[in-house]
Amino acid sequence: MEKNKRNHLVAPRSVFNTTELYRMYVLKELSLGKSIYGKQIFDAFTEHFEGYPFPISYSTIYTTLHKLESEGFIKSWWKDDSSSKNRSTRLYRITDEGTRYFKLKDRDTLDSLKKTKALIDKFIELLSL
Repeated sequence: MEKNKRNHLVAPRSVFNTTELYRMYVLKELSLGKSIYGKQIFDAFTEHFEGYPFPISYSTIYTTLHKLESEGFIKSWWKDDSSSKNRSTRLYRITDEGTRYFKLKDRDTLDSLKKTKALIDKFIELLSL
């Protein structure tokens, strides 16, 4: 193997792709059938991962939302909300196409995560000897 070449057999990017994980998480939240704000997705994510060193930012959530919308997997609209100091807020909802995509990719994503976990567990076992 070449000296500076990444070993894709050990950790291929397709196994642990944070961009895809963010996409799947956003679709999962929206697949629950509610129209929600981007901040609600961010808050739910940070609550689920409290205490874990898993970085997330508002820009990551909103970039993910915009990309999913451009692909037709979600739709959004502005809602005037007088209770939020006359600020408009954007609501998001999954489309039928987004639901189909989520159902198609969900199993593959879970399988990839399980394989990655098994690999990490094996390294922990070997390094703990």
